[in-house]
Amino acid sequence: MSQHRNRAEVSQRTGRLALRAVREFAFVPSIVVAAFIVLAVIAILADQTHLALFDGLRSLFGTVIGADASTAALQSIATGLLTVTSITFSVLLLAVQQTASNLSPVVFDQFVRRRINQLLLGFFVGLSLFAYVVMVAVKDSMPPIVGAGIATVLTVVGMLLLLVLVYVTVDQMRPSNVVRQIHDRTLAARDAQRPLRERTRRCAGSDQTVRATCHSVLTGYVTAIDLDRLEAALADAPDAEIRLEVQLGGGITYGDVIATVADGDTATAERLADAVSDSVVIDRRRDIDRDATTGVHELVNIAWTSGSTSKQSPEVALEGLDMLRDLASRWMADPQPDGPSEGTLAVVYRDDDLDQVMQALFSLMVVAHESHQHLTAARVLDAYRSLLGRAEPGLRDRMLEDIERMQDLLEQLPSSGMLEKSRADLAAAVRSAGGRQRAGA
Repeated sequence: MSQHRNRAEVSQRTGRLALRAVREFAFVPSIVVAAFIVLAVIAILADQTHLALFDGLRSLFGTVIGADASTAALQSIATGLLTVTSITFSVLLLAVQQTASNLSPVVFDQFVRRRINQLLLGFFVGLSLFAYVVMVAVKDSMPPIVGAGIATVLTVVGMLLLLVLVYVTVDQMRPSNVVRQIHDRTLAARDAQRPLRERTRRCAGSDQTVRATCHSVLTGYVTAIDLDRLEAALADAPDAEIRLEVQLGGGITYGDVIATVADGDTATAERLADAVSDSVVIDRRRDIDRDATTGVHELVNIAWTSGSTSKQSPEVALEGLDMLRDLASRWMADPQPDGPSEGTLAVVYRDDDLDQVMQALFSLMVVAHESHQHLTAARVLDAYRSLLGRAEPGLRDRMLEDIERMQDLLEQLPSSGMLEKSRADLAAAVRSAGGRQRAGA
């Protein structure tokens, strides 16, 4: 039974990967290439039939392209365009790779997902195929005048679009744009998670005994939780409660606990555990469009590597830090329910997105200490000062503990007016919040 389920899970995951490849990248270029194939068929018909409309097109293009030169023009366009675009794309991919190695692997993901990149790629591939298809269909008695004319016009357009592609790629590789894109996608992922938060509980509300446990048979990351399937499974178990032990984006390995089920009946609990196994989607990689913490990890990774001694690029680190601070500020303003409310399922899901952001901010103080960057340290303190007054009591206590832990790190940093001012401002904010700070801070 376990082996059968494992094979089914692997098969489903393979199908999801194929669908993701089509959805994220291949769909738009395929549509553009298909449009060029249709255009090639029309051009062939125009060259080989004698309808009035097509005769007019042949006369129009024939004034520019001679019958004897049309085939040679198609050959030149097909080979030349393929050479130019392949070289250009190779250089651009090297630029993307360099940026990804300096900032984050997510740069590749952003590059292939952008619609303009997909459209331009589809255009150049489609135009090359257009030229080859029309050239293959040439008959000695019917030169491809219309096909060569269309290919010539589109090649001129393609050369202009090549300049556009170079510019947009360079623009996309700017660190500020990379960081902003991750930030925006993280916010979108958080909004996409809203139904999950609104339909589940934050803490257990049942006094039933845990009678079943769901274990993972795969290794990867949690990318989705099917609440509709869980709701259907709970319909016949009014006293049961499913307590998820995983969060979206969380890493999981074989044998890890996915959830426990509390109920008065063991058979019902085991049935619900099987439903959980079918409802929690585990993939080989994180999905930043579904999981907000993936974006948080990417931002802190960029800020960490840029601010550490390996890169010594504090400006990029500060940009990443500011985006993390913005995420924390927005999510603090989004109130969380304290307990079960009407309409929520008997499913416990512990939302830890904000906690992940706070861990990221504290990590940047550690990297500021490692690289002796007083600029980064001062900005982290400013972030804590700004967020402290908006935090709910539980989070505020956690932040005060973090601030207390920071003091040993701060004492070992080079002194500067900016850092001392940030420490003084934070100390005042701590006193206003009812906390205390070590003397000398």
